[in-house]
Amino acid sequence: MITVGDIYKAIDSFAPFCTQEKWDNSGLLVGSMDMPADKIYITLDISKESIEAAKAAGAQLIVAHHPIIFSPFKSLAPSDPVWQLAAANMAAICVHTPLDIAEGGINTRLYDMLKGTLSLGEITGSPDGSGLGWTAESGEEFSAEELASILKETLGCPVVRFCKSDHPIRKIALCGGSGSSFLEDVIAQGCDALITGDIKHDRWYTARNAGIALFDCGHYHTECIAQDIFSERLKAAFPDAEIICDKGGDPVSYVFGGDEA
Repeated sequence: MITVGDIYKAIDSFAPFCTQEKWDNSGLLVGSMDMPADKIYITLDISKESIEAAKAAGAQLIVAHHPIIFSPFKSLAPSDPVWQLAAANMAAICVHTPLDIAEGGINTRLYDMLKGTLSLGEITGSPDGSGLGWTAESGEEFSAEELASILKETLGCPVVRFCKSDHPIRKIALCGGSGSSFLEDVIAQGCDALITGDIKHDRWYTARNAGIALFDCGHYHTECIAQDIFSERLKAAFPDAEIICDKGGDPVSYVFGGDEA
């Protein structure tokens, strides 16, 4: 029998939990290490819908990127996913910043996806030195419009929000998820562009004032590759385990020319 502890150790071998940021909450968040885990459900986020799908598949463990418990609870209701997991006797392992910075994790996988299309050289650093994201220089120059089109196609984004720069783009910084807090670091490093998601209103003005291009590709579309990473690694480590990947997709809907997408 495969246990939750076995899965935890396997994940720890490629995305060590000890590398998580101080503000993060990665690890075994629901359940115990000795619970069975022969059927594993993989998702980006643990939602009521993903729990129902996991239950229908007979999964005993959910492995997710985003922590189901992040801030301290002041109350807990039956509608809360944590309650529902416990009621279903299902465990949850969440691997957030350890997967972001891991070799072969989210940000290096994004680099691999963009490397050829953008003619990127080797990674020269990360936006703030923490390893959350990367910086690299392209052998070509791009306009903001050209780069936005490439990102939309490569990442499968329904839409890419961006602000233009007043010069061609060569040195690029990227942080999967929500990385606009690194904007000042990226500017200080002389980057021409920052690619990330979840960009707030004031960040666009900071970018415009500094003359740097800023791209919002969405939190989901810069991190949904987490499912592929977990699936590949766990299938290799546990060939007898049943791995089920969430098919829920982007929780956000979009309207284009009056049509919902």
